[in-house]
Amino acid sequence: MAKKQSVLKKNDSSSGAMPLKTMDFERPAGSFALLLIAAILVSLITASLARNKVYQTTLSLWKNITDTSPKKRRAHENYGQSLSTAGRLQEALEQFNTVLALTDDGSVPLRDLYREIGVVQFRLGSLDAAVEAWQKGLRHAGGDPGLLNNLSVAYMQQKRYDEAAASAEAALQSNPSMPQLLNTLGQVSMIKKEYDKAVKYFLKAINSDPDSPTYYYNAAMALAQTGKYDLASQNMNMALARMPDPQQRQKAQAFLDQMKKLSGRSANGK
Repeated sequence: MAKKQSVLKKNDSSSGAMPLKTMDFERPAGSFALLLIAAILVSLITASLARNKVYQTTLSLWKNITDTSPKKRRAHENYGQSLSTAGRLQEALEQFNTVLALTDDGSVPLRDLYREIGVVQFRLGSLDAAVEAWQKGLRHAGGDPGLLNNLSVAYMQQKRYDEAAASAEAALQSNPSMPQLLNTLGQVSMIKKEYDKAVKYFLKAINSDPDSPTYYYNAAMALAQTGKYDLASQNMNMALARMPDPQQRQKAQAFLDQMKKLSGRSANGK
């Protein structure tokens, strides 16, 4: 699946929320839980971006189209995507269920419909329902890397880490440079405390998408775990340069301040 962000809905990877803490990397389990949750917005893949970002219209337009053409599946799906982007998740789910209830005219690939349903369920906190939807999507598009990546993210939330890794690795076989997949595998490696491996995945994600602050941020977190404080600072500075949100920038600066202190301690200890 082409790059989208991430259950990200229509946000691109550069606009995804960043980790909520920067000072806890010395406690991998606790700090990375926040990193993982924040990274959702650059990890989940939705159909809207998978289909060339053509649905940038207003809610009122799609509402009018569904009113005048109530039996058109594509219209309901587009309206559902607009509702989902607006955060009106239950209404979006109703539209997607309407699509399923209508006669299949071939206008809406079931792969993409189940992808969107899974994204909404995930955002609603219904992980089991999200997994079920994405598994159904795979029945219509076996090996779809975006669906497999979404499953990986859900499995991580369910603490099914081996399944998360297996799903992402399977997807990587068909799309080895997909940054969301590389980021997901980096997350799994962080959870398993395989920090050197995590660094490699995050750096590869950066190579594939050098404009996303999230991948630089994650790389900085992983590098800090390995004691490479200068490199961690370099990556965080790259993230900082790409962060538009003042709160994100403040957290990144706090991380940099801590790296400076730790780097000084390391030098004095030599």
